[in-house]
Amino acid sequence: MNRFFVSTPIGFENTALLEMKEVWPYLLGKDAKTHSLSFPEVTVHMGGLEFETELFQALQLNFFLKTANRVLLRMTSFRTKDLPKFYQKFKSLPWKEFLQNGNVEWEVAAQKSRLNNEKRLQESAEKALAEIFQGQTGETSCASIYIRMEDDLCTISLDATGEHLHKRGWSVLKGEAPMRETIAAELLREMIGEATPGEVASVTLCDPMMGSGTFLTEARALWAGQFQRDFAFKQWKKCPKLFLSPSFAFNYELPMRAPFQSLMGFDINDEMPEIAQKNFAEVESQLKAYQRAEFQPQAHQFSVQNALNPKGTDLPDSLWMVVNPPYGERLPVAGKGGLKTLAAELCRLYKPLKLGILYPEKDKVQPAPNGYKIEKELKINNGGIRCLFTILTPL
Repeated sequence: MNRFFVSTPIGFENTALLEMKEVWPYLLGKDAKTHSLSFPEVTVHMGGLEFETELFQALQLNFFLKTANRVLLRMTSFRTKDLPKFYQKFKSLPWKEFLQNGNVEWEVAAQKSRLNNEKRLQESAEKALAEIFQGQTGETSCASIYIRMEDDLCTISLDATGEHLHKRGWSVLKGEAPMRETIAAELLREMIGEATPGEVASVTLCDPMMGSGTFLTEARALWAGQFQRDFAFKQWKKCPKLFLSPSFAFNYELPMRAPFQSLMGFDINDEMPEIAQKNFAEVESQLKAYQRAEFQPQAHQFSVQNALNPKGTDLPDSLWMVVNPPYGERLPVAGKGGLKTLAAELCRLYKPLKLGILYPEKDKVQPAPNGYKIEKELKINNGGIRCLFTILTPL
């Protein structure tokens, strides 16, 4: 058994735990068939989840977690106040079982500890690796090692993910001020809440200010794996051979369903629908590659349109809307009440069964528009801006 830490944005911990529980029954065992391991005991920390399980199962979480940042393998955790002990402990770890050579990237953080010089910690670790690998270094980095010192407790971890998990490998083009995919996935799950898959499958999801379509691409693949991007663990010596096979994803017995009945997107910028369509097509192409005969394309419609002038638009009976509007003066109704006017107009024009709207916390949607109530408010850090995600539902 190994110990792992799944890091998440602050506030996303319970959603990531729910995702982990949902996908756990479908993970593979070493025989490439659905495994039978029980769900591990998980400790929820601020900013992540910690648990013990088999290496083979934990690595697969990279493919499925949409609201997490990365998966770290805990190499060790110990208390120390002196550098020689740190050096000896670091050098004793089984690095040769994992690393191809001694060329690695470092993430070092130290606070509230006697050993608080991050540069000296890194130099000591580098010296240990150089001795282990006898100067063998590749042309490029083969791994990332995380060292954290807090209250004299040293935790050393090996990154299993590589590039941040919000980089799905399918958004090929971005618009202005793009939203991180992890945030989009979190907000969509907040909207879904306790709704059953059957209830969600009857809903059309609309983003009336879609930009490059992040909400809509995330909605399409919310419960699907991402298998075509690289992950750091694939360079490990201990990487299971199954995950290096181009066809390993065919072994998963996941439900091949799109969460929503259909998707709609509007944008006033005539370049955005084409960009969103290219991103959406890339998502569908990657899903089709492993779903094969079971793949069903998602009904969707992206168009150039002023969200506040929806003339000629056929609206479905069961409509949810989600929107990350432009902030400040870029908002179309900035001079007419800003966010409050926008929320009221979207409710009046479209009469959605749910409206989720993300905006700076200082511009709260209060009171709720006529005929609607505030079902939920969620604090979100969006690109360094303190925001609220407000979900409105009819009275």
